[in-house]
Amino acid sequence: MKIIHAHKYFYERAGAERYMFDLMELEERAGHTVAPFCMHYPKNKPSPWSEFFVSELRTEDRTGNPILAFKQLKRALWSREAYQKMARLLDAFEPDVVHIHNIYTHLSPSILQACSKHGVPVVMTVHDYALLSANYALWTGENNLDPTRLGFFSTASTKFIKDSYSATLMLDLVRAWHDLTGAYANHIDHYFCSSDFVRQILAGAKFAPEKMSILYPFIGMEDIPPPAQSKKSHVLFMGRLEKYKGVQTLISAMKYFPTTILKIAGSGNYEQKLREQARGLNNIEFVGWASGKVKDALYAGALVGVVPSLWQEPAGIVMYEAMVHGVPVIVADKGGMPEIVEDGVSGRVFKAGNEKDLVRVLREFIERPLEARAMGE
Repeated sequence: MKIIHAHKYFYERAGAERYMFDLMELEERAGHTVAPFCMHYPKNKPSPWSEFFVSELRTEDRTGNPILAFKQLKRALWSREAYQKMARLLDAFEPDVVHIHNIYTHLSPSILQACSKHGVPVVMTVHDYALLSANYALWTGENNLDPTRLGFFSTASTKFIKDSYSATLMLDLVRAWHDLTGAYANHIDHYFCSSDFVRQILAGAKFAPEKMSILYPFIGMEDIPPPAQSKKSHVLFMGRLEKYKGVQTLISAMKYFPTTILKIAGSGNYEQKLREQARGLNNIEFVGWASGKVKDALYAGALVGVVPSLWQEPAGIVMYEAMVHGVPVIVADKGGMPEIVEDGVSGRVFKAGNEKDLVRVLREFIERPLEARAMGE
């Protein structure tokens, strides 16, 4: 088959990108031909298809520039550039299917209309909740939003987009317009939900259940080194540093284990707050974003990986990465994670945001490393 993967970025930024790159590599190894359709960005990997990429749009900008804000709104609503470039790529590549990931504000659903016009079916991996809300984590800043009670003003009040009421409101109005016009629903043939939890939320929001199936994330293992037999000594967090990822709970818990190192691998908007919280704790190390051999080495020395999310984590690619490296996982009882980690078998499940409960399960791994190794295997 010939497959186009459409996503906003073409570099390893977070879980969605890692999943897409792994999937593309697996498809190529299986004899398929793949091509990306993304946005130009300085960190992008090289691609022979980059001439079809859409122009860069830095949505992270917080300057309040009205011209830039208008460009972002126009791009999110319907991008003529993305439509035209997708149409050109469809003519040049002649795919059997287009697989979309996160295309919302950077590419827009205009590319789906191009696919329909060319008669090319579209499937989507649902990585987050952006089909339901501009607050794609369904996170208020302190608690989870109820997906059955979403509204423009309740969403806007979370200031999820750029810490701005107006930016969050405008993006949710765009999303609502896309719902009203069927910009996604009328052009996507099938949704791959990364957990049953996500499937149930989409079905509750009146997405067609007959067009959904559960496809748990998976990782190509050909390049994964066998589980290391070296001494495993540190606790590991791998992922983006945002408040809803719950790393603050993990840092608090590590105060009770002063001789055990916590390595935090990642970057994000909440990093400075976490560094301030960890000040004075000699067992906390921030190692930055990790990939390739650096990431393998972090897993090789990990006694346990922790995914302490406060939000309803759809699946969490890092869970799978840890397990294929032979590392047991501690996860919060949120989202799709308890579907994946069998409590007491492949890891442990704790109460999200509960420092004492996390300390309890961490102690099992830190004080009984042989059992931790057996669980990882």
